Amino acid sequence: MGTQRTLGTAGITATILAAVLLVSGCSGTETEAQPSPTRTPTATSTPIEDLVTPTPTPTTPATEQALAVTVDAGALAEGATTTASGTGPSNVTYQRQGEFAVVIGLDCSGCTGMATVTAPGRMSPLGEAAAPMNGSFLMDVFEEGPVNQTFIVKAEGPWTVTLQSWNDLPYVSGPQTGTGPAVIFFSDDVSHVSVDYTPADADDSFNARAFTTSDDTQIFGNDEAFSEVFEADLPGILAIQTRGTWSITPTP
Repeated sequence: MGTQRTLGTAGITATILAAVLLVSGCSGTETEAQPSPTRTPTATSTPIEDLVTPTPTPTTPATEQALAVTVDAGALAEGATTTASGTGPSNVTYQRQGEFAVVIGLDCSGCTGMATVTAPGRMSPLGEAAAPMNGSFLMDVFEEGPVNQTFIVKAEGPWTVTLQSWNDLPYVSGPQTGTGPAVIFFSDDVSHVSVDYTPADADDSFNARAFTTSDDTQIFGNDEAFSEVFEADLPGILAIQTRGTWSITPTP
């Protein structure tokens, strides 16, 4: 992929950029988008229900391939949502009408086994959790990406996805708790987050990326239970990938 223009940002560090490219399965140089800084946060207190993929080795799984079944979610623009439903493993296509990252909300409350959201060309999923589940996942973080986009839902049973711009997420403020994958827009104006995490099992991990309105992206996490404080230049969006239970508190 060629060099891509930033959305009025100063770019991200080479370390973070290389990590994100590896997770996405892309090559070349691209720049991540940032949440819109133009919204005025309304502080609320609302409870809500990738660590970086290691350097590839000969045992690294092959990249994801598109499936035979496809459902179309239609066009997605700022200020609106679009939905699609299916049963079993399927591609989901949509058309992004603007330069913003897309939040995928997956309702798999009627599913069994493991529910996974991924995309063609990826070496690791956007996220997964044991069904039945409701969770959210972040994609299209590179600005100037293609209009026509595809992701993959791997699930056994009926499911529904709801797509929206990350700029349209409701603000939350203060401590938040949950289980499984989530995408959260914190309104708190602080420089750190305190994270407590309990894995779902020995194979689970907690991986988070903080995308901020100041274009200061951070990546943090662990594959063991922990209680730690991390840099996170909020306000901004925190994209969490885990199957475990977590609590996050913005802190100065």
